[in-house]
Amino acid sequence: MTSFKGREFDKTIPRYPGVDSVLDVENLLVKRYGTDDSCRIAGAEKNIEYILKSQATSIDILYEMGVVPEKDRDELLRTANLEYVKPKRVRQIEADTHHDIIAINTAWEEQVYPAAGSHINKTRASADSTETQCALQSKDFIENYSLSLENLRDIILEKAVSDEWFNTPHINKTHGFDALPTVAGRPFVFYAESLQEGIDLLEYFYRNSVVGKWADATGEHHSAKSHGLDGVKNQEEYCKKLGIGCMIAPAQIVSREFHTDIVYGITRTQGTIANLAQYILDQRDQDCLTMKVPRKRKGSSSMPHKDAMGGNPIKEEQAKSSFNSAAGNLMTSVSSIVFKYGRDLTNSASNRILFEELYKMSDHTARRIAGAVFELELMPEKCVERFERTYGTTTAENVMNHLIDQRKTSSPMGRKEAHQLAADLAKEAYDKNIQYRDICLQDKEISSRFSEEAIKEMTDTFRFTGESQRQIEMVFDLYHGKKSLPSKNYLDKAGG
Repeated sequence: MTSFKGREFDKTIPRYPGVDSVLDVENLLVKRYGTDDSCRIAGAEKNIEYILKSQATSIDILYEMGVVPEKDRDELLRTANLEYVKPKRVRQIEADTHHDIIAINTAWEEQVYPAAGSHINKTRASADSTETQCALQSKDFIENYSLSLENLRDIILEKAVSDEWFNTPHINKTHGFDALPTVAGRPFVFYAESLQEGIDLLEYFYRNSVVGKWADATGEHHSAKSHGLDGVKNQEEYCKKLGIGCMIAPAQIVSREFHTDIVYGITRTQGTIANLAQYILDQRDQDCLTMKVPRKRKGSSSMPHKDAMGGNPIKEEQAKSSFNSAAGNLMTSVSSIVFKYGRDLTNSASNRILFEELYKMSDHTARRIAGAVFELELMPEKCVERFERTYGTTTAENVMNHLIDQRKTSSPMGRKEAHQLAADLAKEAYDKNIQYRDICLQDKEISSRFSEEAIKEMTDTFRFTGESQRQIEMVFDLYHGKKSLPSKNYLDKAGG
């Protein structure tokens, strides 16, 4: 248990990836990237598993409608899994038929008695399975990924409110130049708040854009109608049972806009993570070096001295690469919105590829960056050095504001004049290597308006930090520990 100004909370530990890079390598993206949860959601065999779930649920609905006898339903539900429908057998059939759903249904039918097999794919088209498969995977992934994002957010917030980070003065930069004083934890709440906006957006898409289908070959329930069934009601009950939404009037597929929503939500959060990673990279840069990591990884195959810096910033640079990959997938997904009504295969192959890549890479990245933030260490002495190099000129705005405020001086200047004076004095401080405070004390325009004590106060860089600490508290109180979505399907395992 730890605390911040009377607020007690358990310290957040980064979510453990849960995969063994040797034992689980076949499930990882390019045998390298992924987490236990993302590997349970995405992949060739997982696609079959989700398709079987969609098919089995339709059987259950047909049983409730009096179409499938109980004995046949029980047989089909018992065998709708990879223990019976072997992926190897599915691939063998697909090699002959060149059709994935026919292959799955055929492999499944081989495992049941004929009467039960006659109900497989009843009143359904192939897209009823693949569209629902995609929706179920999106649902499960957003639940899992939101946990990873919330975990990262809380680690960021706890870093910001820790005593050292909350109280150590720090210099903000804009356009590559030293700008204004703050405290070391303040930039982190910017990323936490941005991340929360992304989580909220994913929650919206979770509730509105995770859309399945059971409406036959052109989406108009022809087969259900020929069986004397209410296809619209069937689809509603089916998707409700699966915990997903549905269109009233789909084509053979649901609108690709729904898919693009999911891809955009993930890409946006990957962008936030990439920005956080870049900030850490900038602070770890040897020319800045206000932050560091423990010395526990190799830095280079040819430059052994890099070990002294904790190795190369692999996690941070990988996060930027992950965003680039997600952005490419977003462009592909946006392009796939366009198709010929009621179906063509323009977007079929790309969807099969991009979701697995997106799911495995993004969750992998979120958890690794959580670890990077968790292990990040502040170097307060370097923070102070950065203040020293400015000669206190980052308080020039404060000096200008005092000069134009009639509540602070009986003879206020115009803004243009005050701005120019503050700027000229800053240039003099840099040119002569003199503290800005001392130059202000010597300037007649300033010394005639303010006391020595007031000038020293207005040029004190360690006091001119705006509302930095208050903003940290506000963001922490709003978002720390906030939960958005159910997580019953996932073991929220913690590790290093």
